[in-house]
Amino acid sequence: MRRILLFLIVFTYSYAIVSIEPKDIGENEPGVSAEGGISLEINRGNTDTTSASISARVQKDKIDSLIYAIVNYEYGESKGEKNKDRAFLHIRKLIEIDNDNVWEIFGQIQRDDFKDQKFRALLGGGERYRFYNDNGKAYIGIGAFYEKEEIRDEGSDNYFRGNIYISFKKRFNENVKMAFISYYQPRVDKFSDYESISSLEFSVKLTDKLSLLILSKYSYDSKPPKNIKEYDFTQKMGISYEF
Repeated sequence: MRRILLFLIVFTYSYAIVSIEPKDIGENEPGVSAEGGISLEINRGNTDTTSASISARVQKDKIDSLIYAIVNYEYGESKGEKNKDRAFLHIRKLIEIDNDNVWEIFGQIQRDDFKDQKFRALLGGGERYRFYNDNGKAYIGIGAFYEKEEIRDEGSDNYFRGNIYISFKKRFNENVKMAFISYYQPRVDKFSDYESISSLEFSVKLTDKLSLLILSKYSYDSKPPKNIKEYDFTQKMGISYEF
């Protein structure tokens, strides 16, 4: 009964989230797995808002590689006016070099109405190194990607960015774990133009398939479009269901 009540509370007041936990080749049995969630929140009366989101991850594991896709869409209105409209698709493949190193190949498309971003696409790759310790695993990735972006009223541009990131994950017990990842992505022809993204997540297992996720995310753009703030900060509590 306690778990049922907790599920109802989380489902009513949370957003759909897909975990940011770094994935490793060999963690899962070969085959296809997935996780995802959907949420809808409607408030009328003193507060007049509507918000919906959907997130999903599909992953295929092989003995020496894995590939996964993440999709996310969020939409919101306040007093009849749109205040959120963004979509995101990311595809990544990991290919084993040895027990601790992998090649990464990735592609991404996205848009965000409230950052004046009509379209952004990137394609890149690099190498990821894994380190062990008694409490978890840590990673460092080094690579680059080609990016094309179209900004409302500013036209489109394309260039190369470096892609450097660190991440780690730690399991406190069989039900609670933490994941962190931080990216630094400078333009290779103009290092003063860079983006950084950091995310911290705590995951609490409610059942064999259902988890509660608490996520904090901070992103910074040193050269944002005109009239757009340099930073964004987001906190979410949501549920994730594994298939």
